[in-house]
Amino acid sequence: MARGSGEAEKDTVERPARLLDVARRAGVSRATAARALGGYGLVGDETRERVHAAARELNYSANVVARAMRAGRTLTIGVVIADISNSFFSYATRAIIDTAAQAGYQTLVINTDDDLAREIDAVRVLVEKRVDGLILVASSRQHCEHLVQDGELATPLVLLDRRVDGLDVAAVTTDDRRGAEAAIDLFFERGHRRIGLLVATAAATARHEAAPGEVVSTVSDRLEGALGAIARQGMELPEQFIRYSRSDVEAATEGALELLSQDPRPTAILATNEEMALGVLAACGELGLNIGSDVSLVSFDDSPWAKVVTPAISVVKRPVYELGDVAVTSLIAEIKGEGRAKAIELPTSLIDRRSVADLTRG
Repeated sequence: MARGSGEAEKDTVERPARLLDVARRAGVSRATAARALGGYGLVGDETRERVHAAARELNYSANVVARAMRAGRTLTIGVVIADISNSFFSYATRAIIDTAAQAGYQTLVINTDDDLAREIDAVRVLVEKRVDGLILVASSRQHCEHLVQDGELATPLVLLDRRVDGLDVAAVTTDDRRGAEAAIDLFFERGHRRIGLLVATAAATARHEAAPGEVVSTVSDRLEGALGAIARQGMELPEQFIRYSRSDVEAATEGALELLSQDPRPTAILATNEEMALGVLAACGELGLNIGSDVSLVSFDDSPWAKVVTPAISVVKRPVYELGDVAVTSLIAEIKGEGRAKAIELPTSLIDRRSVADLTRG
């Protein structure tokens, strides 16, 4: 049965405009319309404006995905993040999404909770979705078999925040070793000699005195930087002044309570991420201790809350947005064949606020 003119008109209205429709509206060939909209080839200014005006009138949008697939690319980047709830990784992810969008790429983000099995599955899923490249926060420093196929990388790859041993791929990181050294140096300048370390690591199932078997590079860099700075002062940190904790506030609070319940207790604590710092704050609250007088505190990462609590928390600040921006810029350059991404280490900076007491004043 033939359809009425009203149904035909409805189909015409609902069908998305095609490049051919734009060309007809502008009075040019399909090839000229494609050049004008694509920004390539020789097209006069007046013709280009006429084509763009026609595209706007018809609400035309190019099928970017189809065009990219024909070119062998999907214009998507996979991002595998260890802990999206952590403000550092959340902000870094935002930088990746922003920079990728400016370059015409979409992002697919998967959170692993720092679990290797989930990371392996995430990489598999993203490779199957034919992403053009991956940005990965590795949950293991030693296991990288899932990133390699037939002796080569499964897809262009840039590591974010952490290095992986034995994997010839660029890592965009920060100088965490120097950041930890600066924090310990500040403690010593202010007269602190009993210094505690509250170390976040997914390798800890709860909180431990002994170091877990495997830690990621950021953990080892911060620990080695702190211990090295203490050793340069001719001192050695007692084992009971170190606690390793999984990265959540409840476990960190338990670890901080153990540190601060000792006699004598540490007068200063370096917390290696924001969950550890919150654990110290919670433990001090339970024990009736005041930050900045009874207990001094420096935390890695300038979390949004760190400058608004009382007293404001001294931090080792990392250029988190720049970290994400550099990672995706390096990856896109490699995807486009503009050269192999290079390892980049960005500097940290110590922001001295009011959470470190000066014991030298007597």
